[in-house]
Amino acid sequence: MMSDELLKRFYLNRNIKDSTVRSYRSAIRKYELFHDMAMESLMDEAIDEEEKGIPVKSRKIKNRLLDFRSFLLDSDLSISTVRTYFSRIKTFYRHFEIELPYLNDISFDGVYLSSYDDLPTRDDIRRAYDISSLDFIAVILFISSSGCAKAETLSLTVSDFIKATEDYHDGGSIDYVLEYLENRRDLVPTFYLKRIKTNKFYHTFCSPEASFHIVKYLLTRDDLSLEDKLFDFSDSSLIYNFKKVNDKLGLGFVGRYRRFRAHALRKYHASNIGLSADAIDALQGRAKTKVHEAYIKTNPRRLKEIYIRAMHNVMVFDEWIGEHEEKHIDGKEGTCTFIENQTINITINFTLDGMEYELE
Repeated sequence: MMSDELLKRFYLNRNIKDSTVRSYRSAIRKYELFHDMAMESLMDEAIDEEEKGIPVKSRKIKNRLLDFRSFLLDSDLSISTVRTYFSRIKTFYRHFEIELPYLNDISFDGVYLSSYDDLPTRDDIRRAYDISSLDFIAVILFISSSGCAKAETLSLTVSDFIKATEDYHDGGSIDYVLEYLENRRDLVPTFYLKRIKTNKFYHTFCSPEASFHIVKYLLTRDDLSLEDKLFDFSDSSLIYNFKKVNDKLGLGFVGRYRRFRAHALRKYHASNIGLSADAIDALQGRAKTKVHEAYIKTNPRRLKEIYIRAMHNVMVFDEWIGEHEEKHIDGKEGTCTFIENQTINITINFTLDGMEYELE
């Protein structure tokens, strides 16, 4: 919504680095979406009220900032991120010499350190399933089985899902593909995503249980196009749905956050899937060092094999878990293998004496 020219003027004048520009862009985008207005229009509104001589305490900008801060505090964001985003908006206004009202600082009694027992359980997810609409069920099962962050989840398109499942169909129209996949109970899509927080690309997967409900949900939507969002939620509407389910189930709070929220499902995935820290980092798109990013590339097929052997740990319903165990049985134990030492195939590129080499 905000013009690139306005942001360009801002960061060139302040001489800020690319990562900081991305932070400003993210904060402003949230501010625009929350108010359903472009930043230029919000600034024009503030300037207009200044020129009319309206007292600062009575201007719309004060309520806009306070309402936005309340929205951030009620979201899944960490305290430090809330402070950063809110500071970015105020700095942007001030840079263009817009007068701001006095606002009390954000203060908290302390930060609660959550434990494993604070995470949603499989039973909590089942109970949430029972009281939720199909579209929200699809989101719950996707995040809990993929470990995707809310931002990446909401960035996915129908095209991303069609491409992620291409190993299971031969293409065609959206309706044809969805009808072809409708009764499949073995879909493990391979998603290639960009982690919005770090701007890095990574591969991840979701369970057949989640895929089944995603297909079922998509079949209820009319006139789908490849560019449509996979999950038809805004950031605020998704937060509201988590809040509603959490409160209806009486799940309470963990520190200042509701127990049942998108980020808690991401933690559920990381804490229960039973894989190594490196494998979990790969699946969740966690940042690597610059050297790691440049030279070591994750093999998505090997990562998928690792995921499939462990995904029963984050699946929700016994019938789906049972079907999975029948296909991936361990002859000695009669259950799926818990993987303690995973190996992710890597490719290393290097140059020696002017010659380029590649090792796998």
